[in-house]
Amino acid sequence: MGQWATERRLPYTNFRSLTRLPEVRDLVAREVERTNEGLAPVEQVRKFLLLEKELDHDDNEVTATMKVRRKTIYQKFAPLIREIYG
Repeated sequence: MGQWATERRLPYTNFRSLTRLPEVRDLVAREVERTNEGLAPVEQVRKFLLLEKELDHDDNEVTATMKVRRKTIYQKFAPLIREIYG
């Protein structure tokens, strides 16, 4: 995403500021919409949020092979998850 923003000369200083750019949110929304076209209604993404930090191995959020540690994510981001499903 950083390279995409740089190529478009979108100003950002860190991952957090990058995720707050309206152009980034619009890009992700378009991709979600495009992906939803091939899915049954029950499988479609209806709402999403962009995390303001990259998932990090040092924070125990991903394994050494970059697999998401679901239990950790559920615990750390519970308020955001509730916001999506609530």
